[in-house]
Amino acid sequence: MHRDVKTAIVTGGSGAIGGAICRKLAEDGFQIVVHYGSNEDAATNVVEQIASGGGKAIKANADVTDPQRIRELFETAEAAFGGVDVVVANAGTITKCPVVDMTIEQFDSMVAVNLRGTFLTAFEAAKRIRRNGRLIFISSGLAARPMAGTAVYSATKAAIDAMAVSLSKELGERGITVNSVQPGATVPGMFEQSGEEAAKAFAAMSPFGRLGHPDDIAEAVSFLAGDSGRWLTGQTVRVDGGSMN
Repeated sequence: MHRDVKTAIVTGGSGAIGGAICRKLAEDGFQIVVHYGSNEDAATNVVEQIASGGGKAIKANADVTDPQRIRELFETAEAAFGGVDVVVANAGTITKCPVVDMTIEQFDSMVAVNLRGTFLTAFEAAKRIRRNGRLIFISSGLAARPMAGTAVYSATKAAIDAMAVSLSKELGERGITVNSVQPGATVPGMFEQSGEEAAKAFAAMSPFGRLGHPDDIAEAVSFLAGDSGRWLTGQTVRVDGGSMN
């Protein structure tokens, strides 16, 4: 990636992990498009944090399940910054409950956001990312090690891990790498829904004796997004402090 100024779109950029990714990539010199679904205030805060550090960022709203809105998200990035070099498909949702208690609405929501949304983002990214760019999916350690109450969520994340491998073979001729990052238990983030007992248990599973922090995930994404990640593609990178070993 030889451009002096590069542009990154981060879906779900208003969330804890997404916000950390936005801030880290801004530190790396990227112009950032902070995508949000419903929390505009959080997206505004991320943009302001980036600006206060001397970086450039804009916020952009889109329903990731709507192909027209995703198309407009990329058009917004191109209009503001001239093109797109890195796309981080981070937007996701989770409902934890046993399969026998899950509603069809809950099932549809996770499939729509986690799988359809990631596909639609990848669909536009595959057409628009400039040569030698990066496409990075944010998956979950639960894709590899599903737990009770996570059947559907785990399945959607395993699906995008497989998608990344296939896309890496399709986009490699343009020098574009495609990888998937599997965070472990990370706070702040969606894991906070699991409660204090789960937090203690997962912290104890890591040899470091703690949970992950969004910055831990952002550092891995930063590596994959930069020049140092040019020879990694089609990989699933587990970033969990060794808790799932």
